[in-house]
Amino acid sequence: MWKFASIITLALLFGCVRRSQESLKPAFYCWQTTLGLSGAMSDYLASTGCKKIYVKVLDVGLDPADGSIVPYSQLTVADTAGLSQLEVVPVVFITNETIRRLTDDEKTGWLAEKIAGALVRAGSAGARAQNPEFQVDCDWTQGTREAFFRLLEKIRGHLPHGVLLSATIRLHQYKFPDQTGVPPTDRGMLMLYNTGDIDAPDETNSIFKPEDAKKYLKGAPATYPLPLDVALPAFSWTLVFRDGELWKILPGHDDHLPTGILERGTFQNGHYLRPGDFLRQEVVSPELLRESALLAAGASLADDATIAFFHLDNHTPRAFPAPLIRSVCQLADSVRTAQ
Repeated sequence: MWKFASIITLALLFGCVRRSQESLKPAFYCWQTTLGLSGAMSDYLASTGCKKIYVKVLDVGLDPADGSIVPYSQLTVADTAGLSQLEVVPVVFITNETIRRLTDDEKTGWLAEKIAGALVRAGSAGARAQNPEFQVDCDWTQGTREAFFRLLEKIRGHLPHGVLLSATIRLHQYKFPDQTGVPPTDRGMLMLYNTGDIDAPDETNSIFKPEDAKKYLKGAPATYPLPLDVALPAFSWTLVFRDGELWKILPGHDDHLPTGILERGTFQNGHYLRPGDFLRQEVVSPELLRESALLAAGASLADDATIAFFHLDNHTPRAFPAPLIRSVCQLADSVRTAQ
């Protein structure tokens, strides 16, 4: 705790330094297939100061049967009442394997039209922003950058005038823009989590470890070519390894489940966990969330940056109460002020 107090003290000492940055604004990612905010959830969002949510409306991947490009996990909006006071940013997730299949302009144009249509239809929900934003989420690589960037350009061609297009930026893309390229979008969302190897049984926390994130932030260009927002981890999960390989990802964590080799079979989230399965519960504690905010404050963020917490579900208000969310934003603000 002493290091957080020290940072806040430094911020107060340098608080007289004038800056052009606005206060960091909280937002949340909604990654479920059904969207409907209860009254309690709406109250929670309001108490955090959240005015914006990023909502996944579509996944695009490959059909395992024939390898064709198909949509799946399309969003169902169960209730729009809770969205009336929120800016909704529709997000489409597309796998890197799908990008590899975009070998010609005809196929790229077809997919761009489908994605843009899904974004525009979803953009009618929620409060109207002056410059609405649509986002595409893909962990592209050096080998797929050209195909992905062509797709983004074609998507933009199908969007209404005045709409902002953003793309997610992984840490390796942030550190090595010369190799991975910079997407042709208006903004980027730096994803400051999933820093470890989820498939490795001996990993301790693949969601976020400060020492892993620092490896990417250290030596990165001083200024990223796009205005950046940042996403921080606000989730936990239980990883189930079977026969030495990752078998299931169970959302959240359960204090009654052991960590390590399971001795007795049990049911969890509709799945039977059998004796011999290896369980690893990965938790983002308040301390880890604060540390991620400290690192984010030192990145090349836009003056009007948003801190988006990934992700919003029924566990979020209990695991990440509103005072914690507000304090994380204030902590990052204080560090930016002092720099």
